[in-house]
Amino acid sequence: MHVFEKAQALIDYTITITDNTDRFPKKARFTFVDRMQNMSLDIYRKISKANEILDKVDRRKVQIDVLSDLNVLLAMIEICHKRHFITSHTMSIWTKKTMDVKYLTAAWLKKT
Repeated sequence: MHVFEKAQALIDYTITITDNTDRFPKKARFTFVDRMQNMSLDIYRKISKANEILDKVDRRKVQIDVLSDLNVLLAMIEICHKRHFITSHTMSIWTKKTMDVKYLTAAWLKKT
């Protein structure tokens, strides 16, 4: 499924951006970095889990949970921009990668 590739790209970009200590000072590591990295990994894990669930109702619950996590990640990206941890360009790329996963997950949910 294409959503897995996009989710992997989101993980890779999230880790690449957040591992830069010039962008994220030590005081922001726990508040933003750890949570954003874990959230991107959890999104992939939940997509994998949803793919394994045969019951449509249970699958929908996990897919909705993924969409919720994506919304939180988008909000955190915006906060990072407002706090000047990332540039507008970085925010744009990161938001696009997050939205790619969100659109594919939403389409999958609608199809199910």
